[in-house]
Amino acid sequence: MKTDIVKKRDRDRTKSKILKAVGDVMEQHGIAKVGVNLIARTAGVNKVLIYRYFESVEGLMKQYVKSRNYTSTICADYIDSIPAPGPDERGKALNSLMHKFINDLRESKATRDLIRWEIGNGKSMLSDTQNQVAERIMSKIGDLPRYNDTSALVAFLTASIYFVTISADYRQKMIDVDLHSEDGWKRIERLIERIITDVRS
Repeated sequence: MKTDIVKKRDRDRTKSKILKAVGDVMEQHGIAKVGVNLIARTAGVNKVLIYRYFESVEGLMKQYVKSRNYTSTICADYIDSIPAPGPDERGKALNSLMHKFINDLRESKATRDLIRWEIGNGKSMLSDTQNQVAERIMSKIGDLPRYNDTSALVAFLTASIYFVTISADYRQKMIDVDLHSEDGWKRIERLIERIITDVRS
């Protein structure tokens, strides 16, 4: 029995190392380089273990998405830490969530690469996970007062944030908004705050 517990602990530790290596490879080399050999080398494990635990690279990517290690806004700890705001505080809570989401995506090239990979491969793993998390978050925050389709607003803002943050990887500006400067991102954050304020007034 004790041997089984030790084996399970070792297996879980190895799987965690492999999943972490996925993020490290994406961060350092881009998602195009995600492959069994490089991940195994980065994790310091035999590549046979990747096939044993995840069956394939796609299986590994699915598990990586489910692990939710790629952005703090979808971690269980973050969701649990969100207080249930009163009606007058919901706009502030939603604005804070959007700003944190922007910062997460700006700081994590691996996450942006993951989004691009999903779009390019017609996969929905990340989208499915994000939808489940978004529903949990929205159930905690609730609808904005005097606006009964907050989910549509969040969907629109999220899609906009996805596109703008990914665009910053290959272009300097969108119209006159500098995506490589803090001033440009402050403009975007102020706009989001204004949209949220306007729809609930």
